[in-house]
Amino acid sequence: MVLCLTLLVCPFETTANWSGWSEWSMCSKSCDGGLSNQKRRCYGNINCAGPGVRYRHCNTRPCSGYLLNDNARICNVHNSVGSTSAVREWSPISEQTYPCFVLCHDLSGNTPNEIRTDKEDGTKCGSAENFYCIQGECKRLGCDGEVWSNKVIDGCGVCGGDGSKCSTNATRPQFYWQLDWSPCSVTCGTGHQESIIHCMNSRTKRRTMDYFCDREIRPSDLTRECSPSDCPPRWEISSYGRCSVECGGGIQRRNIRCVVGTGRANLITVGSYQCPDPIPITEKACNLNFCPASWQTGKWSQCSVSCGIGTQTRSLTCVKFPTHGIEINVSHSECFGARPETTRACSLEACFKEFFSVPSIVVDNSTFLQTQRMKKVYLNVGGKAILLPKQPVKIRCVVKNMDSRLIFWTKDDRLISVSPYKRVHVTPKGVLKIKRTDPNIDKGTFTCMAGIEKASTYITFQTKKKAVKVAKSMMKHVLQEVPSLDKPQSDKIPGSHDHLRPLGGNSSTLAEYMVSDWSACSRSCGAGVQTREVTCGVFSDKFIKVVSVKQCERQTKPVNLKKCLLQEFCPQWDVDKWGECSVKTCKKVGKAVQRRAVYCTNGNGTVIRRSKCQNVPVPTGSRECDNADCKVEWITSKWTKCKPHCTPRGKKFRSLSCVWKRTQKFAYSQCSSLPRPQAWKQCKSNCKKECHDHSRYCSLVGRLKMCRYETFREKCCQTCKRVTE
Repeated sequence: MVLCLTLLVCPFETTANWSGWSEWSMCSKSCDGGLSNQKRRCYGNINCAGPGVRYRHCNTRPCSGYLLNDNARICNVHNSVGSTSAVREWSPISEQTYPCFVLCHDLSGNTPNEIRTDKEDGTKCGSAENFYCIQGECKRLGCDGEVWSNKVIDGCGVCGGDGSKCSTNATRPQFYWQLDWSPCSVTCGTGHQESIIHCMNSRTKRRTMDYFCDREIRPSDLTRECSPSDCPPRWEISSYGRCSVECGGGIQRRNIRCVVGTGRANLITVGSYQCPDPIPITEKACNLNFCPASWQTGKWSQCSVSCGIGTQTRSLTCVKFPTHGIEINVSHSECFGARPETTRACSLEACFKEFFSVPSIVVDNSTFLQTQRMKKVYLNVGGKAILLPKQPVKIRCVVKNMDSRLIFWTKDDRLISVSPYKRVHVTPKGVLKIKRTDPNIDKGTFTCMAGIEKASTYITFQTKKKAVKVAKSMMKHVLQEVPSLDKPQSDKIPGSHDHLRPLGGNSSTLAEYMVSDWSACSRSCGAGVQTREVTCGVFSDKFIKVVSVKQCERQTKPVNLKKCLLQEFCPQWDVDKWGECSVKTCKKVGKAVQRRAVYCTNGNGTVIRRSKCQNVPVPTGSRECDNADCKVEWITSKWTKCKPHCTPRGKKFRSLSCVWKRTQKFAYSQCSSLPRPQAWKQCKSNCKKECHDHSRYCSLVGRLKMCRYETFREKCCQTCKRVTE
């Protein structure tokens, strides 16, 4: 590939090459003949010559059992799609003439109600041989595995041959390849035969080992269609449909028909009497397990009032179905899941025709914190209340343009009773009354409903000790002097709407601004800002109430934003220019290293300690650069003397070093691509040996005439020399 500097001088690449063939894919069918394929990819700017995919037959054995209805089987695969709440049952559209795909429609009437599904690759189609379904289309497949190829197997068993390759006894060599065919995979209808190739000996006329024959001219493995005879009528069955019930015993059904084959892939229906006995069953039992108990509700009753807002009720039973069609009432404890509600609100036309305006609820969005026990706590709906346990409470819902008698309340979406005998109830004037709060029961959201309007108050609880601690913490940030929590104050709870009853005492409460602590400076260096939260609160010895800022408007509002400066200049990294791309810093072949100085400054150019810039990303101080002079070579030392001394089979050694050519510095592993010089070689060291006896038994060697052996001559050199003289 040419590396182009500009588009004007870049030649276009006009070559194309195939990649290697992939592995054979899994067979598209488990029986009755499928297809497996190999693929390859074309690289280049033009099309490659030849196919990018080729096929071969696989799993040609016939399927066992009854003949399955192909269209029904393919559509039934989609039955698992969808949740249990929307069961789907797919079936083929009747009288289809598409050879390689099936149109399925949903019998349940859901959307989408029609889908197309391709038949498996390798399914026979058309009346002519070698036509098969491939990716939803009927295509001819040559014996070479290519789509739309015209190649067929000739009489000599050669794919695409012209019949001239058949050898006779006169022309055959001693060892030759013989092609036979396996029995047809089916006894009737259209099946496949696999080629069987043996190495034969022309002299003995017998099969011999394959290695005697020339592998270069071995015929390819082939598959061809075969049709022994037409099949007699037989039963075709579809897959079983869904069970008629989910539990309690139901029925699954399937379709059967008597068919006879016409041609390669066509089936026609004939009379059932022509098919053999026994007739396949069409129904079977399913889901025989008992059904679990479930909730069953009755119809809602009429509204309890003739106008305005009332209630409706309905019956609730727990039922079990031991078998399909039989219903038994059981204990409510046997039913699982959410219990359906048996009471709900109902709304009829207004009882008072004079009200034409839309009702609206006056909401008090404040936070109430109780610090001491009170005779009774009065609240307006809205906001949040943090109360002490066992405290009587009244919450009023102030509604404009609506009679208070039409107001009703809920607790966590459950309707609250209007009976005055209940601990928690609604008064005739629409006020929520809690006689004695219970933290385990009353914690939650209480909602006032007025027509389509609603407003809520969230109630939670805490101990007196914790309440006082929180209150004192809040009062530390009050800008003006407020009454002490230890001095008696009024029980009256002020709000944006003064509908609350004073509970004793004549002293007035005081609304003051409260501020939080200043936040940390937004920047650790340079100019930044600090913020704080400003709220308005009402304080007494028994409660603290965070109210709207409007109630503190008569006072000067404190600032919530100010500038800050922790350090005038921000530390930052500065760098010098890149240094030279020198051969002295070669790192790889053709690559060197450039370096530059990196130092920490305080923003005005003064260099400071590097630790001051530790929170700032450090710029890189080195990078690779191109240098054609970064070349390597092997250098060797002088050969050592031959070792060991005085031997005809010694060795000489020398050291090897990989260095940069220009600097002769070590380049370590960079020479791995160069031929490695020889580090040792054989040598011969001849020297005159001194003749001595090296054993005290040498005199015995001389007397026994053992000097004819080389081992004894070396051990007893002096004795053997004297004997031979």
